[in-house]
Amino acid sequence: METWSKWQFLSPFFSRHGLQLYEYFPRTDRGARPPVAPKSVHTSEMPWPWARKAYEQEEDIEFDFLTTTRVWPARDAGGHEVIIRLASSGPVPSEELKVFWRLNTVEARSDSRNYTLPVLKYLTFNDLVFVVMPRWDTMAYNPWAPASTVLELIQLTETFYEGLQFLHEQRIAHRDIHPSNTVMNALITRGEDVFDLRSADSVRYAYIDYDASVAFPEDSDIETLRTDRLMRNPIRYMGYPPGICNPFKDDILCMTSMTQTMVRVVENVVPEIGDFFDSILRCEYEDVPSASQALKSFRELRSRMTDDQLRHPPGGSFWKNGRIRK
Repeated sequence: METWSKWQFLSPFFSRHGLQLYEYFPRTDRGARPPVAPKSVHTSEMPWPWARKAYEQEEDIEFDFLTTTRVWPARDAGGHEVIIRLASSGPVPSEELKVFWRLNTVEARSDSRNYTLPVLKYLTFNDLVFVVMPRWDTMAYNPWAPASTVLELIQLTETFYEGLQFLHEQRIAHRDIHPSNTVMNALITRGEDVFDLRSADSVRYAYIDYDASVAFPEDSDIETLRTDRLMRNPIRYMGYPPGICNPFKDDILCMTSMTQTMVRVVENVVPEIGDFFDSILRCEYEDVPSASQALKSFRELRSRMTDDQLRHPPGGSFWKNGRIRK
């Protein structure tokens, strides 16, 4: 396979930096396998920034995304699962690499609202710049990790609005917000429900994947900024046409649409949650609130919820077309 051959060529380079790539065996009907050594140190309780172990055997965390040429998993010398991403190629730094730089300054990383994965190291091979980050699964918005209480879904929502507030304060427009670009600090067995992963004292969430993102000048006015709309699937599915847009408003729309599918299952317990989502998704485009405004409105809604409501189990797994699905 062409993708694996490219990463295999770079394997000695990564090995010199203490990273053992997952290995792909073309004649098998399986994903790329974790290395034999070093042994994984992951357990069900892991300190930041590592993923919790929610799988039974290493076969469960084989890497199946074999056609994604820019990312590949590895295990570091300490036995931690990491992901390596090609962030820039060529003599001029890519926009994606600029986003990583901005999100990983000392000041940015010290901000508690920075819900992005930390860059553990930058590695340069000729004109290729790779970033190494902890490997987390794309489970934040996946019903395979069901919520036990309304509170867990309220915390999910608040976290991602707060994270978007931070990105926008950094003048970063994500431009491709959907479930596969969000992660949870766990590695799981695919295809099976994994319970009790969303407890507030152990769960962490993050945005990932900035290949469509733009780091605008830090003095940009996000209310008046306009640019050509990037027609990725989330904005396309909502029916917005190509043309000029405010990318920060598009982020809010995509984030809200994604979140209501997962969180509106609490509407049987918190009826006002539907009005909150509708107020954003059904308003005129120019009236779409900023991330700060949306977060403020959501926190006002949360302040009116009772302890009994927050302890109540959700009404289902996901919401679609006005119905809660089990």
